[in-house]
Amino acid sequence: MMLDLYTPNKIKVKVPETQIEDDTPRFNLDDDLKKANDYYNDYGYVIFSSAVSVKSCEKLREYWNKEVKPHKGTIYRQATAKAEKNIFNEKKWIMNPILNLQSINPDLFKNLRNNVEKEVFSNFNICKVLKSILGDKPKIVQSMYFEGNSATWEHQDTYYLDSEKIGVMTAGWLALEEIKADAGRFFICPLSHKIDLGKQNSTNNVAENHVKYIEEVVATVKSKNMTIKAPYMNVGDILFWNSRTIHGSLDSQNANFSRSSITLHAIPQSHKLLQFHARELELKTDDLENSLVHRPKDQAKILNKIILSIESNFPKPFYWLKNLAIKKLIK
Repeated sequence: MMLDLYTPNKIKVKVPETQIEDDTPRFNLDDDLKKANDYYNDYGYVIFSSAVSVKSCEKLREYWNKEVKPHKGTIYRQATAKAEKNIFNEKKWIMNPILNLQSINPDLFKNLRNNVEKEVFSNFNICKVLKSILGDKPKIVQSMYFEGNSATWEHQDTYYLDSEKIGVMTAGWLALEEIKADAGRFFICPLSHKIDLGKQNSTNNVAENHVKYIEEVVATVKSKNMTIKAPYMNVGDILFWNSRTIHGSLDSQNANFSRSSITLHAIPQSHKLLQFHARELELKTDDLENSLVHRPKDQAKILNKIILSIESNFPKPFYWLKNLAIKKLIK
């Protein structure tokens, strides 16, 4: 049956428990990609079934359990972009998702890093869809790994990063297990990619007025009475969405089911990365054959390891200086 659940800012969502209850269209790699692209362009998202094999998804979860969970040091995290140690819930699920799997220390997380690149970032099926949407070889600029069902606030990715041509970046959310309705499922607002909320500025910037931005997004969803969908996702399914599509993850904490999943964000090979709507960056990348990958703060490099150590041991002055730099950049 359909469950009544909520976004982090208490907007009610009707959530299907099974695929039979879900009216969201799905596509296969055997389908005409033009139809999938048309749906993506019309609604701001599209779902492909079984893009990654069950065996590959199981392997990635195994490496997560063997390499990341026992780690006692700090890793960069999705919600804060800060260096943090693992935070576990009572089920021993990690609740602070990892940021940029392509940049994690290869000495500590060799199998996870290498296999994410092989099974996901350079996956033929995923890259075929990305190339079809982007019109160019995909350049992966950011990624994340989620396990525990932590909530993610309502937002558009473009506020944080995008292609130099705003609205071109595409992201993908890959389910590494069947995602139960109340396990913090991913949600999207169809058609919201057609809404321009403006650029990040001094009044709503991420350094000091992030809450103001989230309030603006929530107010827009409510005032326009926007539809919110939290589609059923089986293991190996992937949902692609546009950088302007409003999305997040539901505020529902099922004590029995995790939501192991990986996200990636990609721009066309020929485009620069836009950060905070304030600066364009020409990125250094590695070629993975079917895609390119950019490695922010790559822990394979000694300098980045030193920076991570300073950040971990002196967080207050480090983040004060970082926020000061962001505010100066945006202003």
